[in-house]
Amino acid sequence: MNRQKPILYSVIIPTLNEERYIGALLRSLAEQTEKHFEVIVVDAHSKDGTRDVVASFGTKLPSLQILKSEKRLIAEQRNIGAASARYDWLVFVDADSVLLPYFFERLSLYLAHHRVAALTTWFSPDSEIRKDALLTLFANVTIESSVMLSRPLAPGPLTIVTKAAHTKIGGYDGGYRNGEDVDYGRRLFDRGIPLHVLRETLYIWSLRRFRREGTLRMLERFSVTALLVLVTKKPQRYISGYDLGGALYSLKKSSRLSFIRKYERRLRKLMKEFV
Repeated sequence: MNRQKPILYSVIIPTLNEERYIGALLRSLAEQTEKHFEVIVVDAHSKDGTRDVVASFGTKLPSLQILKSEKRLIAEQRNIGAASARYDWLVFVDADSVLLPYFFERLSLYLAHHRVAALTTWFSPDSEIRKDALLTLFANVTIESSVMLSRPLAPGPLTIVTKAAHTKIGGYDGGYRNGEDVDYGRRLFDRGIPLHVLRETLYIWSLRRFRREGTLRMLERFSVTALLVLVTKKPQRYISGYDLGGALYSLKKSSRLSFIRKYERRLRKLMKEFV
């Protein structure tokens, strides 16, 4: 009996002053039940200890490399990582996200039974606060709705795509300081590559920006962007005051697996009614 070859992944992480957060993500990668992946960190001249934290995982993640980006631009950083990737599947993930231990195991199982070239997954918040759970629930439904309305959003915190698809659309558009993920999803769709959603909670979304800038302000900002995409199919290239960099935010503890399970059940029930 011939065993199916494992799916290999290149995990691409853009960083800028992420000393407080990158360790949690790299730790979650080191603890994966499946380890058929390499890790590529693309740093844009961080002024804190980001690179030192990454280097400390050299023995825990043997397939780890740190690249430099001259531009502090997340689109360019992702493209640099993709250009150095050795494997067929690219996993673009933000430095403040955390992957659950069975992330690659569940992802490989899904890909073995579905013909897809681009996808994302459900996610949970990084706290057990009810407000954060509701906010994340809304975000998951928004992504599902964007796919149904043929305006697919390729979420910045986690987008998984084949290297062939990434190359076909020319990668991320370096002309975007913000909204590069929305533009990426749109161009994938325009080239006949739909975004799929794996309806299982497989990563934790950081709400640090909401805590720093205020939930209402962030929702207003995202609502304007969503309306613009719905009408014109194009996001804003620049959002005033939307700074990048992990050193700007306060650290919050990740939610527990039991909470994630409860959250996932609520999301599944809601999506069953919605879809």
